[in-house]
Amino acid sequence: MVRSSRRRMRSWMAVIVQFSATCVAASARPFVALSPFDGADAFGRRLECTNGPRGGAQIEYNPNYKNFPTLNDLDVDGFYSRASSRSPSRSNRHRPPPLTEVVRNYLVALHDFSPTLSCGVVSSIVVYMLWQFEASTSIARFLREHFQCNRYNAIRMRRFHVVILSAFSHATFHHLAVNVYAYLTFGRSVKRVLERYGISLWPLVISSAILGNLAFLAFDNGHGSCIGLSGVTLSLLAFDALIHPTKELRMFVSFIPLRISAYHLYLVLLGVSAMGILGIDVLERGSIAHLTHLGGLVCGSLFFEAFQRGWLQRAKKAYNAHWRS
Repeated sequence: MVRSSRRRMRSWMAVIVQFSATCVAASARPFVALSPFDGADAFGRRLECTNGPRGGAQIEYNPNYKNFPTLNDLDVDGFYSRASSRSPSRSNRHRPPPLTEVVRNYLVALHDFSPTLSCGVVSSIVVYMLWQFEASTSIARFLREHFQCNRYNAIRMRRFHVVILSAFSHATFHHLAVNVYAYLTFGRSVKRVLERYGISLWPLVISSAILGNLAFLAFDNGHGSCIGLSGVTLSLLAFDALIHPTKELRMFVSFIPLRISAYHLYLVLLGVSAMGILGIDVLERGSIAHLTHLGGLVCGSLFFEAFQRGWLQRAKKAYNAHWRS
């Protein structure tokens, strides 16, 4: 009795395993064979079928087939498709694009939005990379002569272009990263406001660089140099804060997250720059050019005032009328 029950159990297990294997194999096949004498299903419906590749029994497309990329699947015309003709695998389709392609697409999109922003960012990065050469090289000497704003270059040597080119010069990565981030953040916001009235962004960028460096040259003791986009970024911040005073800004100060309105940040920076000029270094960083920062804030405020009074719009119309005539 025990042996017979074991035999029955083994036979039933073999039947179950064979049935499971048959079901799995049937769902994985692209075609199933039809009855040689009947082209209809169990409900009497005609089935779309085709003959086998060598004139065998008719076959029907298997509805349970999930179209996995297996080799030697039979296509509609009865030929075996090559693996190379199949679509790329799922892993290739979802693979992220290369980093170079992402950077290139971002720069192209940024240039389409504002050539002023894209040229400023690319110029700052290129000049920063050139600053990494040793101080004794001709490249470093060229940068000191044409990308540093000081009285020796601007007044004595009459290199007046340094008041603009020095704005795109950064010697440290932290200085570059902070300025470029602020330049893009506030530059986009100001660009959207100005383009509604047909006003370009570059006049504000150039004028803030000039005014900030002129303020530095006017009150400097003659021994310092000024570089960086700080004056330009603070000019953009001032204009954006006066246009959107309730705009909330998020930042980190000594790894402490802070939330502050744009107008309040504008007032804080005005106070810090004024105190720095008077010799009260609130931030305890002697390398900050407070005169350049204050010049940028004043330039952004004046540009906003001219925009609010309609002077920029009238100047734009007069300029267009002059060149069209």
